[in-house]
Amino acid sequence: MLLDNSRLAAHRGLNNCTDDARDSALEVLCHRYVREMQHVMRFRQHAERIADHTIRRALLRIAAREAVHLRSIEEFIFKLGGRLPTLIDFHCSHDNAWEYLRSDLDEERRCIGEIEEDKLRIGAAFPGIAALLDRIETDAKKHREEIRALLSNETRPLWAA
Repeated sequence: MLLDNSRLAAHRGLNNCTDDARDSALEVLCHRYVREMQHVMRFRQHAERIADHTIRRALLRIAAREAVHLRSIEEFIFKLGGRLPTLIDFHCSHDNAWEYLRSDLDEERRCIGEIEEDKLRIGAAFPGIAALLDRIETDAKKHREEIRALLSNETRPLWAA
């Protein structure tokens, strides 16, 4: 099977790296994998607790986009000869749905900051990984805007019965 140009570009540099650079990239990818999996679980759990169908669908769409990130991260981890990190169950609980949405907003903000640090850490040695991190960062910014829009009407009851 032939890889298209974008996939070839994404994997450029993976075979020509030092062990230290590879280890650093794997560390970044494994951390990002754990964080993205937490996001998927968080948004799915949150959606299960929301009675409002529009908000539930929005959160499930965000979770689906986060799952796409996971598949891309997995691909890079395997290409670098790494293994997927062990994941622990993730559960969030808040007193009400609005607190949950606000914590989701904060989580996406933290994610953006972490990605900036990750991009600096791997540098130009892995342009494909840097491009993936850029896409994840762009999506995190979009997710923040979506969550802000959901929070714009805090008077509706959201909890599922």
